[in-house]
Amino acid sequence: MSSSNFGNLVDVHRSRRPEAPALITAERTWTYEDLAATVHAFAAYLQESGIRRGDRLALLGMNSAQYVAALLAVYRLGAIAVPLNYRLQLDELEYLLTNSGSVGVLADGQFTAVMDTVGQALPPMRTRICLDGPGGTGWVAFDDAVAHHAGAEVPAEAVGPEDIQRIMYTSGTTSRPKGVLVTHGMVQCNVAAMTAELQLSAADRILVSSPLYHIAGLDAPGLGTLFTGGALVIMRKFDAAEALRLIQSHRVTGGIFVQAMLHALRDARGTGADLSSVRWLIFGAAAGELYSDIRKQFPTARLIQSYGLTEGCSMVSCVPERLAVQKYGTVGTAVPFIEFRVVDAEGRDVPAGETGEIVIRGSKVTPGYWAAEPGTGSGWRDGWFHTGDVGLVDPDGCLSITDRLKDMIRSGGENVSGAEIERVIYKHPAVHEAAVIGVPDDRWQEVPKAFIVLKEGFSMQEDELVAFCREQLASFKTPKYVEFLDTLPRNPSGKVLKKELRSPQMVK
Repeated sequence: MSSSNFGNLVDVHRSRRPEAPALITAERTWTYEDLAATVHAFAAYLQESGIRRGDRLALLGMNSAQYVAALLAVYRLGAIAVPLNYRLQLDELEYLLTNSGSVGVLADGQFTAVMDTVGQALPPMRTRICLDGPGGTGWVAFDDAVAHHAGAEVPAEAVGPEDIQRIMYTSGTTSRPKGVLVTHGMVQCNVAAMTAELQLSAADRILVSSPLYHIAGLDAPGLGTLFTGGALVIMRKFDAAEALRLIQSHRVTGGIFVQAMLHALRDARGTGADLSSVRWLIFGAAAGELYSDIRKQFPTARLIQSYGLTEGCSMVSCVPERLAVQKYGTVGTAVPFIEFRVVDAEGRDVPAGETGEIVIRGSKVTPGYWAAEPGTGSGWRDGWFHTGDVGLVDPDGCLSITDRLKDMIRSGGENVSGAEIERVIYKHPAVHEAAVIGVPDDRWQEVPKAFIVLKEGFSMQEDELVAFCREQLASFKTPKYVEFLDTLPRNPSGKVLKKELRSPQMVK
């Protein structure tokens, strides 16, 4: 049963291709031998610290080889990784650590002080690891932990496809993020789907520029590249000019980019980098002029418009290569191990060309959320997960995304819950009512806009509310625009009509 453990891959390639590159960073190149030795040694340290199967360990760091090695060591023990968004604020991090029941934390040095502050409200951690340095009092340096256990060999814990590998927190329609369960079986199916769709091989070098706390960074194809013996070229943080330089110098063959990244790559095209090695680029939204410009900038690349979500272990559908031209603008057909339908409010299939809610199922789809009964809740009905996204299927079976049912803002590749922002706004003593929507943005796709009704006798300026939110929310969740209204539009039952707030007159 241990063959389901993704941590076994380091042993496979250690025996087959020990000197081949596995991880390429600005500091050094890690061979598969380096990676395997580090994973075993760090797993031994975690064992010594009392980490066992099923324990949750939080990771708070920028992209790095240490982050990848730590993840694989956690998997190897049958423990559960909890990647955290490093742009979150203190109360957000405290909630996620509490909700997940994490017993250890692995963080970059720049975040250790934050975690020390958060930790004052939490039970003591069994271990605190600084991934990129000494970390200060109470922290163990990752390199020291590895050095002290050099040469260790730790057998991979026997896990099955249904065992949890990760908890990936994603903003939902409620005011708090939900922990999506990612199982070892989901990851196996996703790796197989990505390998088939992208024709991955040991010759591939994939640019990892999306954050590794995100399903796109980890699974599209992300760590799945290691399955084929390819290499990850890891950017600590995305920078367009540096990305183009890395593509040229390391002959990168593929990568995934959200819309804001595509804008930046296009703007940096004057570098004149040789991009002929790129076989494919995955993206979610790029229309019109931007799409045309990226096609010219990457003339050898297959541009793959796709649809994905955390609950589907990244990609749900993409446009097949043979249909790239005629089905431009759609998100294509389902990838292996997943299927979708478009249904009405009663769960019945709608005719081709008519809109409805997108529902999915398959072995790549999550069984549920952390601390909830598997397959239960409003998201699941009759064995299908209801995504909350609205789309239509054309007569050829290609899916198009037209809208969404969920109150969700899509900003720079992040899902942002309007309700979560509203929860913070309501803490301000001058606010009587608040509603937050996403408004179009050329670079970020969408940004939050807050509509505010003030309490009688109170006054406030736009920048005051923005500053208040910035203290408690990540920058990408902080409203970019604020508009003050006398009342919010409501239906007869009292529900705020966000559809009216999204009208052209209101979002301009």
